[in-house]
Amino acid sequence: MNQPAEFKTRVNYSKTRQARYIAHLDTIDIICKALRRIHLSYAVTQGCHVRPKISFGPPLPLGHASHCEYFAITLLLQPDPEALKTALNRELPQGMEVLSVECPWVDKKAAAAGEQVEYRLHFSSQATADRARSWLLNPESAFQVVRKGETRKYTIGKAVQRADMAEADNGWQLQAEFIQGLADVPSVSKIVTALAEELGESRDDFYLLERIALKEL
Repeated sequence: MNQPAEFKTRVNYSKTRQARYIAHLDTIDIICKALRRIHLSYAVTQGCHVRPKISFGPPLPLGHASHCEYFAITLLLQPDPEALKTALNRELPQGMEVLSVECPWVDKKAAAAGEQVEYRLHFSSQATADRARSWLLNPESAFQVVRKGETRKYTIGKAVQRADMAEADNGWQLQAEFIQGLADVPSVSKIVTALAEELGESRDDFYLLERIALKEL
């Protein structure tokens, strides 16, 4: 018996405004329900628990905005990228928007070797932005994380590759490049939380964090 044709498709989307407070698992649920509502024909897994053949990019920490989220899904009919983009955007909540659809899409990911992530950090004060930049670019900057009663110590090390500072419309911004997902390298989420603590009373000057690019190493 001939197997039905399958079309691997990648959907790139953003999470901004209030949608940045939607948790990762809730995001998955929202997208899966949107796919069902537009009656998309997709492949499903075999076994007792049937589910769509779908995978998502790395979880976005709660409160972070992003312009580079994605999911990959296996479809049974070749989609019209623009039509699929329009249909999904009608079903998604405010702050979530499909940016593009790629089909056919080939997953070139090799064995897990971490990620290179680019963020834009927004500040209302030049002095606070400059202080944040100095802390991020110092490989000796240290912090600790307490989880389940255990304390683990970290240093920035090689986690921050660069941090460029520039004036913006509403203040100042840092465009910073991180690596994460490697042994002994703290995640961006841990680093940003530690940065807010380091800024102390000036932390309110740090008002927005956006993930703008993501590449697997």
